[in-house]
Order: sequence, then C-alpha cells, then structure tokens
Amino acid sequence: MKKLLLTAFVCLISASSFAREGVTTTVVSRDTIFYNQALRSVKSSENVAYYRLLAKESYKGVERDIFQDFYPDGQKRLEGGYSFLDLGNDANTVLDGHVTAYYPNGMEKWHCNYKDGKREGYLTLHLRDGSIGVVAYREGKSRFDYMTITHPDGRMEKVGLKHYSSLIQ
Repeated sequence: MKKLLLTAFVCLISASSFAREGVTTTVVSRDTIFYNQALRSVKSSENVAYYRLLAKESYKGVERDIFQDFYPDGQKRLEGGYSFLDLGNDANTVLDGHVTAYYPNGMEKWHCNYKDGKREGYLTLHLRDGSIGVVAYREGKSRFDYMTITHPDGRMEKVGLKHYSSLIQ
C-alpha cells in the first residue's frame, strides 16, 4: 500500500511540474509613468495623454520586458515588448517584439512585430467599419506605397498609405 501511495505521489508531482511549463508569469516592475501629448513624462495624472505600466514577463524560462499603456479613462492604448525605454521622453523608446494598439473604445486598432524599434513583417489594421488592412514592412519601412484592404463583404482593394497614415502611427 505504501508503494502504491508513493508511486501516486511521485506521478502527481511530476504531472504538476509539467503543467506549469507553458504558463506565462508577469511581475510589475515599476510605478505608473504618466505622459503628456508631447510624449514627455509628467509627475501627476492630471492632463495626461496616457499612462504606462512596466513589467517583466516570463514564458518557458525566457524573460522579456513588456509595457501596457492606457488612455486616461483606463482603456488599454498600446501593449507589447521593448528593448529600451526612455522614462523622460517616450519618443526615444525602442519597441521590440509583438505590439498591439487599441482604439479609445478598447477595440484592437493594429498589431505588428518590431525588431530593434523598426516594424518588421505585416502590420494588420482593424478599421472601424470591420475592414482589415495589411501593410508589409521591412526594416521599418513600408515595402509598398499602399495597403491591401479586405472589406466585410469580401471585396479587396489597394489603397494608398497616405489615406490611413494617421491610424498606423
């Protein structure tokens, strides 16, 4: 009976250790940072354009620095990874990894991968009418002067980037 209990205990411990392998843990690493419209940090939460929380995320033993930005009303604004963060001037921040932006209503605006502060791969833009736009990037520059938009009815078209440049900034 003791052998059976010992075997069951060892199996239970082994199973629980494997179950945690794919779990992401996040630890907040700094107090809230407030930014104004000029992307400069400010001391108080009055008249801010957005505020930021910084954290460290660990997944399968790999740790990375992440951030979450919020609009003044608490809705998520932007989230993702970074390799350098200028606490005084957000214009100098270097994004790295997957980044997602949100409209003020909380709906996803766009997502894209960054490498050393430059967009890399495909940026997917979610338009308010339900259309999806896709822009190809290489080393931070658009590969073409247009984006491909797929409308909710399935119709596709190419549209110049200048029409949507304010949304993908």
